[in-house]
Amino acid sequence: MKLWLLDADVIIKLLEIDVFDRLVAMHDLYVTSTVVDEVKYYRRGGQKFQVDFRQQYVDSGLMTETTATAEEMQEVLRRLPVLRRQGVHAGEIESLAVLVRQDDLILCTFDAAAIRALPFLDVTERAVSAERLMQTSGLTLSPGFKLDPRLSESYFRSNIEHGLREFVCTQNIF
Repeated sequence: MKLWLLDADVIIKLLEIDVFDRLVAMHDLYVTSTVVDEVKYYRRGGQKFQVDFRQQYVDSGLMTETTATAEEMQEVLRRLPVLRRQGVHAGEIESLAVLVRQDDLILCTFDAAAIRALPFLDVTERAVSAERLMQTSGLTLSPGFKLDPRLSESYFRSNIEHGLREFVCTQNIF
């Protein structure tokens, strides 16, 4: 059992492909307060399903809610180039701040801006694609479901490489 910090985009997609509850049963999962408020519904089979994420997963004890302080989030933003700051949203900023603070967590996201920010925070090795998370957990897709390309290891790696190139370029400027 590992400690995983999940972003809203991954939670919603894993709910859509019907593997999220199996993941919850296998691991200690963490979610930031901002992300808890972002997960409101998911779609499956052409239907929209409302979810009271806080009640169903956090208040029930299935997941642990964590928060970052304003200072921790400011520090994340300070370490990012100005143009990179603009692309990272509140949920990702808080998740990145928690990841920097808690070195026992591994982040799972498919948000390109958040993935590309990882090298600037020196936490690249503590983040994974949803595909890798599923493989590590021994989870397979339920019949009839396909893996969204944004959940793939290749998508994640491509964004890591982009972020590393950007990091190297910005370091050479100074």
